[in-house]
Amino acid sequence: MRFIIAYLSIFVLGIFSALLIETILFEKVTAQLGFSAILFAAPVILVASTLGELFYGFSKKASYLTFGIWGFAYGVVVTVIILGIIQVSGMFISVGICVLAGVIMAILAIIFFFLRGGRHTSGKAATK
Repeated sequence: MRFIIAYLSIFVLGIFSALLIETILFEKVTAQLGFSAILFAAPVILVASTLGELFYGFSKKASYLTFGIWGFAYGVVVTVIILGIIQVSGMFISVGICVLAGVIMAILAIIFFFLRGGRHTSGKAATK
């Protein structure tokens, strides 16, 4: 049950985060941007939550810091891939958006860890 609550919370926050980044890139909010935010956020958050759940359940080293670091790295990598697809011009804009997405994803990862239970001793690996 905690996973479902954590996933749905992060999914909604991920949609708003994607909308924020799209607003920064394209300067105005339209219905098309809203739908594309949902379409970008859905698979990204699904993969992130699945990886987070695996790490939370099977790692003895799960903590707020590790979730934040891995969330930041995941956010940067995903944003580099997405910006490569939509081909945003300007290196400084691309780097700034990648860092912003990394920070947002790190915050979302920490929120996921908190909603999931926030303890490294509750995973399967901790019981062995």
